[in-house]
Amino acid sequence: MAYISEDMRLMGGVPGQQMFIYRTEDEAAAVTASGYFDQAVEDYNLETGDIVIACTGANRASAIDMMVAANSDGTVTVIAA
Repeated sequence: MAYISEDMRLMGGVPGQQMFIYRTEDEAAAVTASGYFDQAVEDYNLETGDIVIACTGANRASAIDMMVAANSDGTVTVIAA
């Protein structure tokens, strides 16, 4: 599977200090792969330092991870915190 814009919600903040919740049936390993959130740069202005709380896996409830985004010229990598 892949990132789906409709599965991401901005919870608050300003660019570089935003907090999102993202719910997907993708496994956590897929979500943390470099480039997974690249489209979120355009969709949500995802920037370095933004936080993503990801509910992943079967029924979007197998794992919950807090991640910090790093945006390098539009390529996004997230690191589990």
